[in-house]
Amino acid sequence: MTEPMSKNDSDASLSRHSGIFVSFLIPVYDAAHVLAATLESLVQQDDGHIEIVCVDDGSTDGSSAILADYASRHRYITVVTQCNKGITAARDTALAKARGEWICFVDDDDIVARKAVQVFRRTASSEADIVYYDYAAFTGSTPEQNMEQDCAITWYSGDALKKLQSDCINRFANNTPLISHKVLPTPWAKLYRREFLAFHSLQFRPEVKHEEDVVFNFEVLGCCAKAERVNYTAYYYRWSIASESHRYRPNLVDDAEVTLTVYRDIIDRRYRQRQDIHALYRYRVLWELLYCVILGPMHPLNTATYSQRKQQFEQLVNDSLFTSVVNDKSVKTTRFELKQSVLATLIRWRWFWLLNAIRGIIGRAR
Repeated sequence: MTEPMSKNDSDASLSRHSGIFVSFLIPVYDAAHVLAATLESLVQQDDGHIEIVCVDDGSTDGSSAILADYASRHRYITVVTQCNKGITAARDTALAKARGEWICFVDDDDIVARKAVQVFRRTASSEADIVYYDYAAFTGSTPEQNMEQDCAITWYSGDALKKLQSDCINRFANNTPLISHKVLPTPWAKLYRREFLAFHSLQFRPEVKHEEDVVFNFEVLGCCAKAERVNYTAYYYRWSIASESHRYRPNLVDDAEVTLTVYRDIIDRRYRQRQDIHALYRYRVLWELLYCVILGPMHPLNTATYSQRKQQFEQLVNDSLFTSVVNDKSVKTTRFELKQSVLATLIRWRWFWLLNAIRGIIGRAR
């Protein structure tokens, strides 16, 4: 159901909050070149009811000094310093410190939209466990922001919520997600009700180093009773080819094994009766194999010889983590989008010679 935002709803939302309305949580690691822009996008929106919790995750550049400067000038900024533990642990540290009604995760190189706090105030309903907004990618120093948006609201519960839950891990070409895959599995461009997260003991799994965003949202959705979507671009993501999902990762299989183990645990605890989710898990295993091949033996930065990379490929395909899916013909390799389907089929056929031939032009498969 989609409905326009009313002034009465806006006034009721404003009058309801006398404390901290939203906590912005920022994990920080070596982001000195862009960190000030991220913080500025937030401090310019202070209305007396926000807080910013920054976790300095062992930065080695000038990030610590920038955080100290901002914290000295803005009393609502809290800085926590810890040794480098990774982004999941940093987010959890920030989450434990948060006091706001709503939680909003922000990465240290991104930009929050100019009027985001005002829109959050007008649109976030206490009936929702999660409020989804939109985001846009940018590559320059600052994003071009869209100020003309209707902020129409859509609600998800019952069967629609079940569809959202499966959409989170469903990458089939013939599946049309209720919320775009660019938004649904990310931790940013959305609000989480803090009491909801606390009640279900929801946080990032610190052991997960690969697809931690998807894992977190998949588990959160498993506990969600009602979700809201607002047609508003609240967040601007700084796109980079050097991001985690594109870089050379020769040992990704170890991280993928942990990720799949956690997926299995979440399904057993949160989706036990959902046969559709159990079936989708099999395809998630194949999806992880795609990642391991693309970011390992196929990656352009892998300087090993052809025979060495072929051996790496064969070790992956024959790994016990993947063999049951690779050899199971009921798991169709052609159900993904064209690029991923071609790759999955070539992997099943074990045609590394052809995978090698296209490695320079395949680009990112996500």
